[in-house]
Amino acid sequence: MGKTRTIAGFVLSLCLAWGASRALAQGAGTLVITCVDSAGQPLKDVTLTVMSLQVQKVLEAKSDKEGRAVFKKLDSGVYRVIGRRKGYDPIAREPLTVVAEKETAVTLHFQTGEMTKKLYFEDPALIQQANQLLQEGFQALQQQRFSEAAEKLERLLQIAPGNTEARFFYGVALAQQRKWDEGEKQIRLAVEMNPNESRYREVMERLPEFRKRDELHEAGQQAMQNRDFKTAIAKFSELLALQPENTDVRYNLALAYANDGQYDKAIEIIDEAIRQRPQEAEYQRLKSQILEHKEYATIQKANEILAEGDQLLRDGKYQEALQKYETARQMIAREEPSIWFAMGRCYVGLQQMDKAIAAYRKAIELNPRKPEYHQALALLYLNEGRLADAIHAYTEAYTQLGEPVDERLFELGQRLIQENKLDMAAQVFERVLELNPNHAESYYELGVYNFYNADKGRARALLTKYVELGKDPKHLEDAKNILAVMERQARPRRR
Repeated sequence: MGKTRTIAGFVLSLCLAWGASRALAQGAGTLVITCVDSAGQPLKDVTLTVMSLQVQKVLEAKSDKEGRAVFKKLDSGVYRVIGRRKGYDPIAREPLTVVAEKETAVTLHFQTGEMTKKLYFEDPALIQQANQLLQEGFQALQQQRFSEAAEKLERLLQIAPGNTEARFFYGVALAQQRKWDEGEKQIRLAVEMNPNESRYREVMERLPEFRKRDELHEAGQQAMQNRDFKTAIAKFSELLALQPENTDVRYNLALAYANDGQYDKAIEIIDEAIRQRPQEAEYQRLKSQILEHKEYATIQKANEILAEGDQLLRDGKYQEALQKYETARQMIAREEPSIWFAMGRCYVGLQQMDKAIAAYRKAIELNPRKPEYHQALALLYLNEGRLADAIHAYTEAYTQLGEPVDERLFELGQRLIQENKLDMAAQVFERVLELNPNHAESYYELGVYNFYNADKGRARALLTKYVELGKDPKHLEDAKNILAVMERQARPRRR
């Protein structure tokens, strides 16, 4: 169900501030520059130029025998440092932050080469190219095109290896591609090159956390793909502990719980994500899907329990079957008539007739178009001697079946005669005549019943009507014979 959401931009939220003005405390700071060769030995007489990148201000000094030069009482701000010495390639470091009341220490590592080699900012064409690469690299980083950003910034560093801003963003671009070790190396270099830049330090300090988050996210997604939902839950839960306000993590965790069948927990988690970001349509869709799956799973489980109940009912274990039906009924949100009907059959088996009648009535109330519900209720009424209720229930059943009610009731009356329930049969035939005053055979049956039950007047009228309507030769002959007998019995005897 669903898919996990990708979580990007772990580092970007902290570091994309290139070009923003730096708010520095007012006052003077100290800059200590140490010059060493490729073997790490101090270099004396290196000409060092410190140039403000904010105001027109340039300072110069030479390194001492320890390779050090100290610039005191520098205004807080951002500077470029240039170092030149005969027999070595020149070095530039920028931007370098000086903070009031603090000492900033940097080390310049010189490589043998040509002192007169031009630095990029001394060549207008290279300046333009460097600025263009920095702009494009930063823009690609903002738009999360990390591979492109890394490529642009790497080219820039080949032109201006001392550009700490480019190195920092290059490290960020690598980290965003999950090249964590190389990204950390570049960001750490940026920190060493410009130790007073708070952005660099903050990202450097939090990089292990970002890496941990990313690894947890990747592990969670992989577990989801492998359908190892319990592992996914563990990973996303750990990630949520690190990022309690990240609603996408909540989305993924809710999805993992839902796939694991823990629907209530999934709904609880996605509800919190919706509370934090009510405008996010994807969260609402996931909740709808979870509710649908929960209902389906509940119905599936209820059906399994109902099947168990049906087997118990067939085995005559009515009380156990009833418990299964009750459990299933409570699991399903809407009332199911079939469950009530099955419960009625259990009550019949338990000889609890009032409860059986109530259950059958409930089933009929929920689905009056089911004839077998009416038939079962009618039979129960009939067995309980409640003939009027039984006739009403049979009438409803035959109506739902679309069968002729008068004929089906007549058949019921005949069955009652076979069971020697003559009085009940007579009531049924009376109901048939109410429904169909021209039902000939009911006149015959009622006529015979009344003849033998001493209501000769009623019998004469009924059988006379049958002679008019009837078609059964045997019954016509019987009717005429009975009428003749009654005629003879009615004549006065001779003395």
